[in-house]
Amino acid sequence: MAFLLSIVTPKGLYLEDNVDSLTIKLSSGYRTFLTGHVPLIGAVDYAPMHFVKGDKRENFAVHGGAINVTKEKITLIVNGIENKKDIDISRAKAAKDRAEKRLQSKDPDIDMKRAQVALLRAIARIKTCDE
Repeated sequence: MAFLLSIVTPKGLYLEDNVDSLTIKLSSGYRTFLTGHVPLIGAVDYAPMHFVKGDKRENFAVHGGAINVTKEKITLIVNGIENKKDIDISRAKAAKDRAEKRLQSKDPDIDMKRAQVALLRAIARIKTCDE
């Protein structure tokens, strides 16, 4: 039995479709949602996410946000999302290396928060490609 999944980014509606299940990492860990799940509002982590529709599984890298679960619908409001098919793994590994070097740097001009976010995004992309 399917439920409506809506994914919204700062650029607008990314996806809206009926799906059978959604597995996503929240701040409390991974959760799988099915139709009729108890209502929930939570924080979405930087991590892989997938949904299943029929016999098809779609994988994504999600870059933080929020989730609102009702019995009939799940709404994800995320900072960013990338389909696994669109991720360049070599580029993600290079971004991870750059971010790690910035975080190890003693340069006071480096924006450490930005480097931390870049690292989280790169790790989410790499883990998504490994699934």
